[in-house]
Amino acid sequence: MEIRATIEGLRPFLIHSERYTQLYYSQTDDPDTIHQAQLGSADLPEGLRVGEKVIIFSLMGIVAEVRRVEDESSA
Repeated sequence: MEIRATIEGLRPFLIHSERYTQLYYSQTDDPDTIHQAQLGSADLPEGLRVGEKVIIFSLMGIVAEVRRVEDESSA
C-alpha cells in the first residue's frame, strides 16, 4: 500500500550498534493524526528532513520503506 505523507519528526537511535529512526508522519488525507514507525536507516532516504513530502510503502499496516516525493505537485 502506498501512503502519501509529510514527515513530522525524526528520532535516530541505536540498537546493538545498528542505526534506526523513529519516524513520525501525517498522512496527506488526514493531516491532524500523527503516525509513527521504526525503520532501519537503509529504509529511509539519506538526509530526510521534517516537512518533506514522502511516499510510505506499507504491508499489512507495517511501514517497510519511505521514498522522497520527487515532484511535490504529485503529492
